[in-house]
Amino acid sequence: MQNIKNIISLVLLIFISNSVNAVQLSGFVRDAQTNEVLIGANVWEKNQNIGAVTDNRGYFSLKTKTPCTLTISYIGFKTQVINVASEKDSLLIIKMESDNNLKEITVTAVAGKSYDVTRLSARELSLIPTLGGKPDVIKALQLLPGVQTQSEGLSIMMVRGGEPGQNQYLLDNVPLIYVSHLGGFMSVFNPDMINSIDFYKGNFPARQGGKLSSIVDITQREGDISKHQGSFSIGITDASFSFEGPLFNKKMSYIITARKTLFDALLGGVSLITEENYNIVAYGFHDINAKLTWKPDNKNNLSLNLYQGDDYLNFWTKPWKIAENESSHINQQWGNWLVSGRWNSVLGSKLYAENIVSYSRYRNMSGQKYGFEEDGVIKKTVVKNMASVKDFSLRSAWKYSFLKNWNVEFGGQSSFLIYEPDYNYLSTSATQLIGNVYRGVESAVYLDNKIKLLPGLLFQPAIRWTNFTNNGESFTELEPRVNLSYKLNPDQSVNINYMRVSQSSHLVFTQSEILKREVWLPATSILLPEISNQLSASWNGTFDKGKYSAEANVYYKKMENLVTLKEGYENMVNLAGVENKIETNGTGMAYGAEFMLKKNTGKWTGSVSYAWSFANRQFDKINDGKAYEYDFNRPHNFVLNINRDLGKNWTMNAVWMLQSGIPYTPALGKQYTLNPETGNMNIELIYGQKNSERMQPYHRLDIGFNHTITTKHGNKAVWTYSVYNAYNNINPFYYYYDNDNNTENTTYYNRPLQLYKAGLFTIIPSISYKVFFDYSKKEKEAIVKKEKKKYNWLYFE
Repeated sequence: MQNIKNIISLVLLIFISNSVNAVQLSGFVRDAQTNEVLIGANVWEKNQNIGAVTDNRGYFSLKTKTPCTLTISYIGFKTQVINVASEKDSLLIIKMESDNNLKEITVTAVAGKSYDVTRLSARELSLIPTLGGKPDVIKALQLLPGVQTQSEGLSIMMVRGGEPGQNQYLLDNVPLIYVSHLGGFMSVFNPDMINSIDFYKGNFPARQGGKLSSIVDITQREGDISKHQGSFSIGITDASFSFEGPLFNKKMSYIITARKTLFDALLGGVSLITEENYNIVAYGFHDINAKLTWKPDNKNNLSLNLYQGDDYLNFWTKPWKIAENESSHINQQWGNWLVSGRWNSVLGSKLYAENIVSYSRYRNMSGQKYGFEEDGVIKKTVVKNMASVKDFSLRSAWKYSFLKNWNVEFGGQSSFLIYEPDYNYLSTSATQLIGNVYRGVESAVYLDNKIKLLPGLLFQPAIRWTNFTNNGESFTELEPRVNLSYKLNPDQSVNINYMRVSQSSHLVFTQSEILKREVWLPATSILLPEISNQLSASWNGTFDKGKYSAEANVYYKKMENLVTLKEGYENMVNLAGVENKIETNGTGMAYGAEFMLKKNTGKWTGSVSYAWSFANRQFDKINDGKAYEYDFNRPHNFVLNINRDLGKNWTMNAVWMLQSGIPYTPALGKQYTLNPETGNMNIELIYGQKNSERMQPYHRLDIGFNHTITTKHGNKAVWTYSVYNAYNNINPFYYYYDNDNNTENTTYYNRPLQLYKAGLFTIIPSISYKVFFDYSKKEKEAIVKKEKKKYNWLYFE
């Protein structure tokens, strides 16, 4: 016992001695022109070999002895060197100048590296060719090792064997519940609003929780504070615009973006004139983002954030296709509302706080209006089904520099949640409204420590306590998280971490009148909170002065209390309790290895990655209680990403991927049954073990070209040309059985069943155009013209 006390005393003595004669330097790193925060900038003191990395608010804090020399570096900006002589704690506001002529970047030191996290900038998003020719956040993340997609073209992802509903998406630290358009083919995130993206596959910071598999933390831009400017973009799928600029003597800034599909009326017109079509069909979506930021002084930053987005799909039966005085309209509409207010404040040289109040709502609604004539009277029947979630939240996060080698983060959150998974309305029913409403409160507090025990050795013990109450039921979880990192040398480091995470909500996909619907269910005594325990280890290295970087990761994850729809069920209608259709108490296991090599500088840049993985599920009443391979497990995943500067304002981007096919359940044969009522013979397929066979491998090449030009009015513009699935490989979307590939002839008794595949996409070329405009420039030109007109004798052309 005495030895332990001596060790503790020695460690404390080291910490205290290191803090003597040291000052606390904190501050913000921003773009000198736009005043946007620079996320991930390195702040380094070479002589003392210490540093920091700016967070999602551009904030950094480090304790160092003075006088000292700070080197601030950020890719694409001129490196700054600042001499600090003050013997008092100081707040620094660092403005960095863009270096448009920068060709090569030398990384001399990296102040800190987060493990199991990838950071993407808006520029990196623009370099990835996508379907439709416009950047897409989720499709960019799907190129990373450890991330898999459900099916061809979908912006739905599974991370390290997890479920689609186990990923948390944050807009400025506020959860967004639904993130897909067009049935999953596009994500809702408008790239014009994005500053950077932090993507966590493991090693979650203690302030984050509530989802098991990943965190997609998107920091939005604040808007250019130097001038009014904007952009307009049009492609084959949608058109978008953005406006931004300063307000009130540049103490405030605003940014507004919006986008809207272009094919709504076109789709309706084509279906109208197509005689074979029974319905007039129209589909579209829109997104609106707005952000207002106020900086009353260097220590405070307040912002108001708004997002609203919806998809809408409509089917109107053509009047001449049905009886007179009849009408039918089927529709489905789904989307989000999000409103939040945030206050960031530097309360002292050692203390920094962020407080957020927010409201978000997701709802997926479908229904039908049917009109008919009965006994000479026109009547109407209305059916409506809806699933929704409402979230009222308060979050508070604090950072405190305790000692030179010890930083602490702490805080908490509380959310009032309203779940309505099965709202049903029928106008002709005696009880028109049927459904379940769950009201819950989810609360959490956390403590996260970053302790530098020895030179190069970082120890991060953290704890998160969560509680979820729902209609009188309460569930409490303690979530320990531990991270240990060691720098082998200035260019290489290793890391091992463990985390426990809980999730108080479950996602199931149910069938509605038209498309699948995402239904969120809260934890109950039957649907227990999901639990995940994950252990991972990694190695990171840079070579040739930062020209190349590499990483390798291994992980093992165990999941408990998983849910899925019971076999044979597709929706939530006509049951008193939603739990009656849910298979509960499932378990899952996932493990794998991930590798990535990147070239960061030069005319040729890009990456090559490979991931090997396995994931399974086990439910008592599925597959006879035996474990089976997860529906979307792809054991092998290889991605090659190449970017080339072609000169003369041309760039080329190419992505080639090769993946294992997803598993499916094979049919072993067929059997004949007699319907006693009709006397007809029916054919039923006899299936084998669940997911015991695998579809053919998936591979695809996407190519894109960007050409930057100057318009005749002096505006910058970018043409984007892309080809999706360049060599036209028809990848399987699903498999099905038939006698002769004619679905009308499945009753042939004397023909064996054959296996067929259904593909979704062939080669798809696309083009988009984006032009940037500067209001301030036009205002200045207008003033000059006015002056010329007034005093034209002073000007000579």
